[in-house]
Amino acid sequence: MRRQLRALLMAALVSLAASTAGAVSARELLDRAFTAEARGDLPTAARSLEELVAAGVDSDGVLYDLGTVYARQERYGEAIWCFERVLRRAPLMWAARDNLRSTRMRLARRDAGRSGQAVVEQAVPLRVQIGELVPPGWAVLLGVLGELGVVLSVWRRRKVTSELERVGTTVALVLSLTLTAGALGLVAARRALPPEAVVLHGLRLRQTARVDGIPDAAVREGERVVRVSRDGVFTRVRTLTGATGWVESSELGAL
Repeated sequence: MRRQLRALLMAALVSLAASTAGAVSARELLDRAFTAEARGDLPTAARSLEELVAAGVDSDGVLYDLGTVYARQERYGEAIWCFERVLRRAPLMWAARDNLRSTRMRLARRDAGRSGQAVVEQAVPLRVQIGELVPPGWAVLLGVLGELGVVLSVWRRRKVTSELERVGTTVALVLSLTLTAGALGLVAARRALPPEAVVLHGLRLRQTARVDGIPDAAVREGERVVRVSRDGVFTRVRTLTGATGWVESSELGAL
């Protein structure tokens, strides 16, 4: 019996030692990923970072690095997923926001290149940026709380007996009205553009219309526009490359 127990104990110790010897620390995986990325071995870098995430080390920095590697590999869908996950945790991480926008634009350019159509980027209106600050449900919740505050303030104001209570209920009423107005403003801001514009964080992709015998559009993001002639709903754009195309005037933004 003792021999069997000893054998089982030795087997457990051997297996534990083997697993410990074969384990790789998070720091080693991170260093391996950075080294592979520096020498241009993006698949190895991605695998190392994926192992970190699979092991539960999915911090904002790791996901940001993984998204960057994915984007460099042109795995745009996975990169967008990583950056969006980072921004849900850290909305003020501007580097991730910039990379997300750049990745979406690269994906749009690739798809546009396959279809022979154009990509036009519109500057995000301020009201849309405000509408994106909070989720839609929050605006509704703030509106309900503001309305309840107004009702309670009016009800309490009718029963005050001192001047101090009257001032307090007046301040509460003003704050409740302000909260309600802010919630309505958020709802209006989110409805200012179609839902897909809000989902894309202001990046609106417009395919040019093939009209008047104009060939496939060649208006590309980053090209300098040398002439813009406005004509009703549609606008004709000519770039330095000599290519022309039609886009909706409302989509040109600062152009």
